[in-house]
Amino acid sequence: MIEGLAKAVMEPLATRWRNTALGTSLTLWLAALLVYVLTHPGATTCQGSSSPQCRIAETAVIGPGLLLVAGIGAVISTAFLAAGLAPGLFTLLTADSWLSAPAPLAWIGAFSVRLQRFRRNRLMEFTGRTGGSSLTGQRRRARQADLRARYPRNDSWISASRCGNALSAVTERVDRKLGLDLTHVWGPLLTVLPDSAHSRLVAQSAVVLSRCQQLLVAVGGVALAPLFPLPWALGWAGACALCALAFRHGLLRETLAFAAQVQTTVIAHRIALYQAYGLPSPVGPEDELGCGRSLTEVLRSFDDGPPPQGVTYDWPAPVPTP
Repeated sequence: MIEGLAKAVMEPLATRWRNTALGTSLTLWLAALLVYVLTHPGATTCQGSSSPQCRIAETAVIGPGLLLVAGIGAVISTAFLAAGLAPGLFTLLTADSWLSAPAPLAWIGAFSVRLQRFRRNRLMEFTGRTGGSSLTGQRRRARQADLRARYPRNDSWISASRCGNALSAVTERVDRKLGLDLTHVWGPLLTVLPDSAHSRLVAQSAVVLSRCQQLLVAVGGVALAPLFPLPWALGWAGACALCALAFRHGLLRETLAFAAQVQTTVIAHRIALYQAYGLPSPVGPEDELGCGRSLTEVLRSFDDGPPPQGVTYDWPAPVPTP
């Protein structure tokens, strides 16, 4: 019995450790220590130095142990700080919270939306100009179609970031093709998913958040630049910027993978959601929009507004008790 309780308590903790950017944090601090030693030759001797690390190191026999504990604490603290900030960063990149932000942030958000709309329009124009029946032309058209699918068609769905547009594009396609508003449908859909599908979504979302953590660690590493002489500080800041760009690209790639998985999940398991709420499921492509709109209106009515009119529940017949 106690073994089961211990496993139930430790498994979430172990998962939390696995989902933190400990490796990235350790790499950051080891690289910073190496650069500091290279730029401060006397840092390893402590001869005639009164720096805090030297005073700790010379504290009887526990000095080196205290320094080791401090280093481990810095690595773990950085990783857990990034883990705590990662959900907020992803929300900032994908949500429209800038609409209610103070004036400077609202202006930046509005400018980012215009920039993203300009990029989408350029992709659409370039796709329209690409022609030819050769294999190269076909590949180019497929590539441009894939890039264009990363943006929603309707201007009102445009988000302020590429990650936000990847999710907006999927939300718009599901709404346009199936009549389902993921704002109201996504939560109930998760409750009817089989464990295997739910586990895949959780795993992919953990990968997305880990990329957010790595991006935060790389950006935060710039704060260590003042510890080094000016040439080394500039090189350190440049290296952190390059790592941040790489992690940003990884975040976009994983967000696109998550968005594709969301679309696949909705298409494959939407019938279970209709059945769970006692609403008639579509029997053909011509029924998708109507059934989807009805389900969305019913779910929206639970949060706000009166129940929709003309909706008839279709519950399965009760199984007789033997």
